[in-house]
Amino acid sequence: MLPRYHYEVRFQKPGKQALLLPFSEATWSGSRQEAKRSLAVKTNNGRDRFWPDVNVEEGDLIELISFMSGTPRSLFTGMIVDLGRTAKGDINAVAYDFGFYLLNNDVAVVSTGEAADQLLKRIFAQHGIPVGGIGAMPAVEKQVIRGKSVWDAVVDVLNQVFRSTGVRYWCWIDQGKIYVGTQRGQTIQWKVQQGSNLLNAERKRSIADMRTVVRVVGSDSEYISVLHDEVDSINAKRYGHLVKVIEIQDEDRGNKIEVAKQELQNLSRVKEQASVTSLGIDDVIAGTKIEVYEEITKLQGVFTVFGDSHTIRPGYHEMKLDLQMEVNGR
Repeated sequence: MLPRYHYEVRFQKPGKQALLLPFSEATWSGSRQEAKRSLAVKTNNGRDRFWPDVNVEEGDLIELISFMSGTPRSLFTGMIVDLGRTAKGDINAVAYDFGFYLLNNDVAVVSTGEAADQLLKRIFAQHGIPVGGIGAMPAVEKQVIRGKSVWDAVVDVLNQVFRSTGVRYWCWIDQGKIYVGTQRGQTIQWKVQQGSNLLNAERKRSIADMRTVVRVVGSDSEYISVLHDEVDSINAKRYGHLVKVIEIQDEDRGNKIEVAKQELQNLSRVKEQASVTSLGIDDVIAGTKIEVYEEITKLQGVFTVFGDSHTIRPGYHEMKLDLQMEVNGR
């Protein structure tokens, strides 16, 4: 028996009362690599007497509301950023949540080599971005960050932490506040399985981005000095020499072997990609964990959702989930 899906979309102009927006399809989506979650709504302007004129404009607030639990629950609130119209009267509105402001504010900050969490808190404070939670993180290199959006600066800092520790931290927004951590919190672990709510599953393995050698070179501008080669001998024998060159500053030369080992560990892997399509679950979005059971692709176990796209139509909800195949917070 299919779930009884019931959703509403409402829009609101500044200082006005929220109005119901009839829609033929709504796509609610996000990714661990994106600053924002988005909501794309397809509607029509005065198609017939049962479909009222729709007076939506860019800058209007829009909200997706679920009634699956019996009481209204807001899944998305954001601002209409893009608005398209056709001669047939079709209206395509795309809204972004609070992450829109991470993309459209630039950063100018100097890092003194402090812990990454302290640097991120300074960046967020400069732009009045409320912080929900940021755990303790290791120090990052001294640097001047400018000419980048808040989001790009955050991604750069988190990538520095990953390269030095192998631990992947993520940034996300929940209830208008920003969080940084290795895993999004959740109270229920949902299940997707064949014979029940699973519609399709796909899996792919690739060595296109693999590297089997990491070569560390100095930063002297007059000549190139090779300081260290770190080799994955097993993968190099099987796949050949695939070299990644990294440059380090003079003050980091004593740490060159550790840097190379960590970088090689990050790169010398067969990359796996997997996705599942199933009946929609409101709580399953990027960063949450789900159980998956599908025999042919051998997707069996607990996975973190890397990206999600929920397609909602009147009486129906389907979601496609890209799964994160890395482990140990990576």
